[in-house]
Amino acid sequence: MESENATEYLLERAAIMEFDGGLKRYEAEYFAIVATWRFCYRTGAREPESLNYKYHSRGFTGDEPREPGERKE
Repeated sequence: MESENATEYLLERAAIMEFDGGLKRYEAEYFAIVATWRFCYRTGAREPESLNYKYHSRGFTGDEPREPGERKE
């Protein structure tokens, strides 16, 4: 997967979480970044090049909450 496709995946996840999930935009973006990071890590896909993604994902370790309300382990 190219980074452009991962960016589309990120934006789609954020939109679904915001509109269907009822999350605030910043919450939806955070959980979409987590989902995208996990997807890229699991599949070896290239990560998005956006600065927002790089800033938020830089310290991920794999134990970030996947869903709203889930606590970090």
